[in-house]
Amino acid sequence: MHYRELKTLSVREQAQLKYARRAARLVNVFQCLIVSADPRRRRMLERAATDGGWKTYLCADAPTAQAHVRRWLMQLAVVDLEAQPPESFRPLVEELTACSGLLSIVCGNEGDVEEEIWVRQRGAWMYLPGVADTSNVSLLFGEARQIAERLWKAGGTERTPARPVA
Repeated sequence: MHYRELKTLSVREQAQLKYARRAARLVNVFQCLIVSADPRRRRMLERAATDGGWKTYLCADAPTAQAHVRRWLMQLAVVDLEAQPPESFRPLVEELTACSGLLSIVCGNEGDVEEEIWVRQRGAWMYLPGVADTSNVSLLFGEARQIAERLWKAGGTERTPARPVA
């Protein structure tokens, strides 16, 4: 992290970032945030992420997810727009996709072209329309884990915590 970026963080944020990097390096834990308003879909995504080698954190709403991302160093974030009106999670998607070093997956509504275009314009790593319980997304989480490990080894996870989007 460059001095200029570090200088803009509070002392507490600097300490949290330093601790999170050190802890992840020591135990090789890669953390995934899953945000969905539907408990059934949250559990389905959690199972897939766990199968892919991720330590998961579950959130049901955007404010809780935003607070979690600001506090902890996450390598992957999954936002489910299918279970919630997209407008309520749009600020969260904007904030997550603005974080460098954070892979973001957005599960969207199948056939909603405008939503897909909007998500891709924000820079999400992956857009998945129509994910169902029968979908096998565990392989995708495994691939994301390998990418996160390569980013970590290359030093690509040096990032500032997410900031609110104005």
